Amino acid sequence: MSKYPKINYIGNKDKLVDWIIDNFPIKKGVVLDLFSGGNSVSYALKEKNYTVYSNDALYSNFVISKAIIENKDKKLDENVLNTKVTESEINKKYNNIKFLTNRLYYEQEVKELAKLFVISEKIEDEYERYMFLALIRRAMIRKLPYSRMNVPWNQIQKLRDEEYSYKKYKRRRAYHNYTFEKHIRDNLENYNNAVFDNKKDNKSFNYDAFDMLDNLPSKVDIIYMDPPYPATMNKYGDFYGLYDRAVNHEIKYVNFSENNMFLNNLEKLIEKCIEKTKYIVISESNKTKPTVEELSYMLSNYGKVKIFSKEHQYKVTGSENKNKTIEMLIVLKVKESS
Repeated sequence: MSKYPKINYIGNKDKLVDWIIDNFPIKKGVVLDLFSGGNSVSYALKEKNYTVYSNDALYSNFVISKAIIENKDKKLDENVLNTKVTESEINKKYNNIKFLTNRLYYEQEVKELAKLFVISEKIEDEYERYMFLALIRRAMIRKLPYSRMNVPWNQIQKLRDEEYSYKKYKRRRAYHNYTFEKHIRDNLENYNNAVFDNKKDNKSFNYDAFDMLDNLPSKVDIIYMDPPYPATMNKYGDFYGLYDRAVNHEIKYVNFSENNMFLNNLEKLIEKCIEKTKYIVISESNKTKPTVEELSYMLSNYGKVKIFSKEHQYKVTGSENKNKTIEMLIVLKVKESS
């Protein structure tokens, strides 16, 4: 039986997907997940037999989507880790990613990572390659305190000291010091088990949200969006963007997490969306700004708005947010043009 794999993604909706989709206005059709992030919503939509178009501006999220959303049946053999690579190939790749040294990882770890990226380039099958890249991403995130790439190096070193971690948090967190290869081996079965075919033509994209709408192959039934809100995902690219830089797949995109531009950018996006869909569904929480009231007021210019709410606690790396969070779902039925 297929199962969504362990991703480690800030703001992941894994625990909320059933509630989100249960409140969708239609129960079948084509859904564009415009800011797919860790792909938990896209994956649940695939499980519920929607046709899924999954998009994200970060390549680190795109590789997950290619591996478990678009991919129908390709799985990865553990022997791929035994692929022969030369020292010169590793050194060349290391020179491209050495900016990670003493920024996220120690030098020898970055050399191991360079070897893994060289292996990824030798994998001929497209989906097997994306599966391997998704596993590298998982390993990179798992080795980092707080599961993100914008923690200062001095803090990373301190928190990777298992004795310090135990004294301060009563947990040694030894997994921060596992090799990348061990993390890949530990997660391989989990990711392979996530692969399944829902008999739909699901697609994965790596576009800025506005560009995605321009490149949409046809109209869709629902556009779902969970954009990076100001304060919750400030400097969105900093969380995982160093992966994109390491694999040389960075694109320009509108930064929705800029506080003073969010509502303006979102309305411009909505104006593009209404030509492409019957329904727009937006996730938000009571901790984010603009407020759900502000969003609803803006959206009411484009059709009929309904709001759903649910209490929820976010949990990312072992500790829960103790403050009560109310997850909100705003459903806009787009006004028919006269």
